[in-house]
Amino acid sequence: MRAIAPGKIIISGEHAVVYGTPALAVAVNIHAHCEVRPVNDAVVHFYLDNYGRLAECTISDLESLRLTIDEAYQAYLLGQRDISSVLARPGDLYLYAIAGLFSAHDIPRDQGFEIHLKSDIPMRSGMGSSAATVASVLAAVAGYFHVELDKMALFRFTSHTERLQHGCNSTIDPMVTVHGGLVRMENAQVETRQELPELNWYLVNSGEPEVSTGQCVAEVRRRFGKSTIWNEFHSIITGLEQAFLCRDVGALKEYVKRNHQLLVDIGVVPGTVQRFMEDLRSRYNAVGKVSGAGAVYGEKAGFLLVQSDQPVTDLCREYGFPVTRLQCDPHGVRLC
Repeated sequence: MRAIAPGKIIISGEHAVVYGTPALAVAVNIHAHCEVRPVNDAVVHFYLDNYGRLAECTISDLESLRLTIDEAYQAYLLGQRDISSVLARPGDLYLYAIAGLFSAHDIPRDQGFEIHLKSDIPMRSGMGSSAATVASVLAAVAGYFHVELDKMALFRFTSHTERLQHGCNSTIDPMVTVHGGLVRMENAQVETRQELPELNWYLVNSGEPEVSTGQCVAEVRRRFGKSTIWNEFHSIITGLEQAFLCRDVGALKEYVKRNHQLLVDIGVVPGTVQRFMEDLRSRYNAVGKVSGAGAVYGEKAGFLLVQSDQPVTDLCREYGFPVTRLQCDPHGVRLC
C-alpha cells in the first residue's frame, strides 16, 4: 500500500496564525512517499530512505509508547521540559501516529508490517515536511488495514501528532498537506480552493536554517506573544488574499512587501535574505518574503516566495539560491 502527501508553502500568515490571524498556504508538487509492506512478525519496522532502519516497535508496545510520549508532552506544557525532549528517539513521531490510529480503530494486534518512507520535501525549510511525512504514513497504514479515514479524520490524526514537534497545535501544515490546493485558515474556520491563480510565483531556496521551526516559534512567542503586531499581520493577510484571488498584481506586490517587512520586524529574516529582497525590488521590480518560520539566527531562512514578471534566475545564481517555478498540488494526501 502506497500513499503520497504534498509539501506546502505559506503565502501569508506564518507565525501570525498561532495568534488567531488568518493564514494562506498552498500545497505544491513536492511530496513525501510512504509504502507499507507485510512482515511475518508482530512488529512495526520503520525505514527511512537513504538512512536505513529508523525505528521499530512491537505492536503490543505501541500503546505504552503513546502514553509515555503523552506524559512527556504534558510535562512540556507544565514547563518541566523542553519541546525538543518530548520525542526521545528518531522515529517516535511516526510510531506515535500509528499508535493513535491503532487506539482509535479495531486493527489486528498480531499483524506486523514494515514502513518505507521517502521524502522529496527539504527538512526544516518551512515546507511542512514533518506534516507531509506523518500524513503519508497515516494514510498508507490506514489503507493497508482497510481503515476508512476521510480528510477531516486524517487531518485530526496528523495535527494531533504534529503538536509534538512544534509545542503548539498550529494546524496549517496538516490542513494543507491533507486537503491540497489553496487553504485559508482563521481560528477554526477553514476554506479550501483547488485552483491556484497563475501569477508568476517562484520558490527560492535560501538554504536550510540553523534553527528548527519549533525553536523559531518559541522565540517569537517569547518576544512578541503579547504584542499588537499581529493585528498588522491580520490586515495585510486579508488584503493579500483578495489581491491574490483577484489577480491584482499591483496590490499583491504591495502587500507582499509589507508582509516581508513585518517578518523582518519580528526577527525571522536573516540579513542575507533581506539583501536578496532589496535586489529583487531594484533589479526586477519583484517582491518576495520568507515562506515558513524563517530563522531567528544564522543567514539561511528556508524557502522564499517570490512574485516576478520575469525570471529571477540570474540573481538567484549570484546568491547561490536554487529557484523553481511554483506548481500547485490540488489533491492533497492520497493513496497511489
